[in-house]
Amino acid sequence: MKIFLTGATGFIGSHFLDSCLAQGHSLVCLLRSSAQANLIEAKGAQAWVSSTNDQSSLVKALAGMDVLIHAAGCRDLAGPVLAFEHSNIDLTRSLVEAATQAGVKQFIYISAASLVMSEPTPILDATESYPVRIRDYLPYTRSKVLAEQTVLAAKNSAMRVVILRPSFVWGNGDSVDREIGLASNRGQFGWFSQGRYPFATCSIANLCDALQGAMLYSQSGHIFNVSDREPIEFRAFMQQRLEAGGYRVPTFSVPRALAWRLGAFTENGWKYLPMPGKPPIVREMVRLMGFAFTVSIERANHELGYTAPHSITAGMQAIASHKLAKQGISPKSQQ
Repeated sequence: MKIFLTGATGFIGSHFLDSCLAQGHSLVCLLRSSAQANLIEAKGAQAWVSSTNDQSSLVKALAGMDVLIHAAGCRDLAGPVLAFEHSNIDLTRSLVEAATQAGVKQFIYISAASLVMSEPTPILDATESYPVRIRDYLPYTRSKVLAEQTVLAAKNSAMRVVILRPSFVWGNGDSVDREIGLASNRGQFGWFSQGRYPFATCSIANLCDALQGAMLYSQSGHIFNVSDREPIEFRAFMQQRLEAGGYRVPTFSVPRALAWRLGAFTENGWKYLPMPGKPPIVREMVRLMGFAFTVSIERANHELGYTAPHSITAGMQAIASHKLAKQGISPKSQQ
């Protein structure tokens, strides 16, 4: 297939790029600067560097594409609200409008399972029909809800639209490598109420499998939860992930009710006072990782043939092997 990919330099998008190239697809990757064009082209894809504000150029770039995979977006939970507005809502709207004009056959949007989260309460076995609610204190989730609505509004056009909602996505280069592991090493990451509650995760390998199934899906306007085969205790999962990456495992815990109040306090402080940097904790962090959360993947199984074949154990071993390889150590020498 001829694929147009956004977010190719990010965690999810870079894995999608490798997976799609391995399947023999032809890819054009949207880049906002030319700094990483050589890296993308060295892998065998074409880099298209331009601003998405130039709709006419974007429409031309999308002409003849079979699929647009939209994996770009802002997920900096402590970042400014305007970043979510621009990177998640406005960008999605521009891409949907341009893809429709260009006659792209299918639009696949990488959303998030957290869209069903609102009040700070446990959610178990959520299906795709679970109601979504917009809450201003969850700006990332709010932006993804509005972006989803933009995509779904195009479902009756000639372009097929499919939405994948992965749970906590993990693998080499994930949020643990970029943020959580580093914070843990500094003693700035701990458990919420001991972290002993069921939690849905999704390895990047499983998400790539779901993407391959979505590209073959012939219907439009459907949403699919994507996760690893079975839920896992959050603390057990995160401990394995930190250890696999060589990061410090925290021992302290904060009651989630206290963490929620602290999040609200710091949000107001950084909003109304000239505070440096970003708030150390916000309510969305607590909501995303501090409560029981599992999803049903029955729809993806029946309609996409998604079976979540990659185990958590195998994924952790791959991360540990990757870390050793970067250090020039053979995994066999550790056995």
